[in-house]
Amino acid sequence: MQSPDIPWARSVDARIRKRIEDPPSPAVSFFIRFLESKGIRDGRLIDLGCGNGRNAVFFAKKGFEVHAVDKSDEILADLDLHGVMPHCHSVTDSWLFEDAFFDLAIDIFCYSSQNDENQKKSYQSELVRVLRSGGYFLLSVPLGYKQKQLALEFPGFSIVASQESADIIDGKKEKTLNLILQAG
Repeated sequence: MQSPDIPWARSVDARIRKRIEDPPSPAVSFFIRFLESKGIRDGRLIDLGCGNGRNAVFFAKKGFEVHAVDKSDEILADLDLHGVMPHCHSVTDSWLFEDAFFDLAIDIFCYSSQNDENQKKSYQSELVRVLRSGGYFLLSVPLGYKQKQLALEFPGFSIVASQESADIIDGKKEKTLNLILQAG
């Protein structure tokens, strides 16, 4: 039963009126089809570098427990109103989650934006730590990345599906390589 304040709040509170209407990225559409083919319809998911939150909100609406990580408070503002748990910190710092806490992880262009090799190594080790064995990781990168190189950058993971698509990143259309990796 919903609170009697809900209708009033929806019309008055701008935070609730703010809707995230953007459709999920093509990479996430690919991932959700993959998960559904495996019979996975829920679980605990981390969205790394969540951007405007469209993918996190999409999964939350589907019934997943979603944790969105970004270093921008502004980006994370109000995601909790859409069923997403926001966490403000860099993906290259220690992540404040227990070992094997997540069943699923998604990254749409966050990993590929890390330029420092030590930061990439920190990201990789934290991902290995918080994603349970057998969990799935969606990685979407610019098409210039090579699948074999990414497989080397994520030891302990195996690539189980891949797809090329296009997405709007930072206001421009980019061709992407979308990989689904499984933690060993």
